Parts: sequence; C-alpha cells; structure tokens
Amino acid sequence: MLRIAIVEDDGNDAQALKEAVNRAAAEFGEECEIEVFGKPIVFLDNYNIEYDIVFMDIELPGMNGLEAARRLRAKDDSVVLIFVTNMAQFALEGYTVDALDFIVKPVVYNSLRIKMARALKQIICKRGEKFVINCKTGACVVSVSRIKYVEVINHKLMFHTVDGVVMSSGSLSKLETGLAKYDFARCNNCYLVNLDFVTEINENNAHVGGDILTISRSRRRPFLKALADHYGGGWFNV
Repeated sequence: MLRIAIVEDDGNDAQALKEAVNRAAAEFGEECEIEVFGKPIVFLDNYNIEYDIVFMDIELPGMNGLEAARRLRAKDDSVVLIFVTNMAQFALEGYTVDALDFIVKPVVYNSLRIKMARALKQIICKRGEKFVINCKTGACVVSVSRIKYVEVINHKLMFHTVDGVVMSSGSLSKLETGLAKYDFARCNNCYLVNLDFVTEINENNAHVGGDILTISRSRRRPFLKALADHYGGGWFNV
C-alpha cells in the first residue's frame, strides 16, 4: 500500500493529479491511499513520517512550495518528493531539497507515469523489497534491487545478482510481467535487465553490472525507450 500526499490548493488540479496517480499505481499493481491538503501549513502541522510520496505544488497560499519542502525535509529526509508546477524554471530549485523530479501543469498522464515509476523504484530500494526464486534447494529470497539481469537458456532461468547466479526454471515472459513495475526491460529475447545496472550502451550491446549483453534489432527501440523513461528522458537516443 502506497501512502501519498498531494499538497495543492487548486481543487481541480488536485483532483486531476489524484486520478492520474491512482491510474498509474493501478498499472504498476499497487494500491494507494491518497490525502489532499489545500494549505501547506495544515499538511506540515499534522505531518507524520508515514507517506511514501509527496506531490507538492510550488505556488501555494501563505507559504510557497519550496519553503514547505524545506520544512518537510526537517521532519522527514527520506520521503519521495515531486514538485508540481506551471513554472518549470522555479522547479529546478527543487533539487536543493532533494526532490526526485517535477511535473509541469497541466499534468500529462504519460509524464506522470514515468515519474511514478521512478518514485516506485526508489521506494522499493528503500524498503528492500524481496523476490522469491524457486531453485533446486527450495526457495531463495533475494532483494529485487540486487538482481542485475535474468537470462533464459533452454527454459532455465539464471538470475544474475550482485551476490552470484541463482538457477531456476520458468517463463521469462511471465517473469517480465512480474518485474515490470521494478523497471526491468528486455534487450533481447534472452535477457531481462534491471535498468539500474545499465552503465553503457554501444551500437549492439548493453553494459549491465559488469557484463556485456547483446541488444537485438527488434528490441533496441523499446529497450532504449525504457531506459530514457527510467532516467527521466533524454539520456539515450531512441
């Protein structure tokens, strides 16, 4: 269950953002509970360290969003913070309060979905979310954030993790569906890659956690698009 706060004084903007967040969460297979605050002082005075994500408008009554964010950070230095604004030039200042990103009004769903995917990845890492792998010895439990990529050979799955290789069996396509919300993507039919471990892209290869994996012609464009979305756009030429 994701707990989300929206700090926005415009009722229509708040409702539009709430609907988009609910839609994105559902796509990622997450349930969420959303609270909306029209005034930053009310949000801060009643703040408990219980939220996973805070969407903060920059133009707010009585206190601008940047000042509210500074006071928020004094209470909670780890909550994911995303600014929402129609003044993109001021949103860049959000990085001084460790904002993950910003969204420009009016909210465009595809953009919001990308930001939510990045936020969810950060939350998962913070939680140390686990993944159960059925292997010869029974069941192995690994942290999702420590899986570099998964390889399939003759219907055998090889989980390449930071701590070594774990053998299993099953369908890579089915696994791809289960790991999609953690930002895994295929670079070819044999590899499902944790995008956090991609360090370099060459014409036909991806460098992933110290290994070099082939990018197939048919998978190249969607794989690079997934990378661009993962890093907020613009890092890779698709």
